[in-house]
Amino acid sequence: MSDSELCEMFGTTLEEVESDVERYESGDLSDFKFGKPIDGRPTAKMKTTSLKLFDFQLEAIDRAAKKEGISRSEFVRRAIDNELVTLA
Repeated sequence: MSDSELCEMFGTTLEEVESDVERYESGDLSDFKFGKPIDGRPTAKMKTTSLKLFDFQLEAIDRAAKKEGISRSEFVRRAIDNELVTLA
């Protein structure tokens, strides 16, 4: 998903995001409202599926997920979302 698509999803602009990043990184946390993160996804039920992967694929997924600080399942969901966006 591109930066512009993400901004559109969350109702902001890239300029606003960059301005917020500069303020945050400078330590200026005034006017920031911290709370529960918004993931932008519609409310939907999760369903379980299974698939077969080669051992080297699973190891690579686990390394990448650990590097991102997310679960294996979240990594796979994001990879699927990214692929679906490119096909749309």
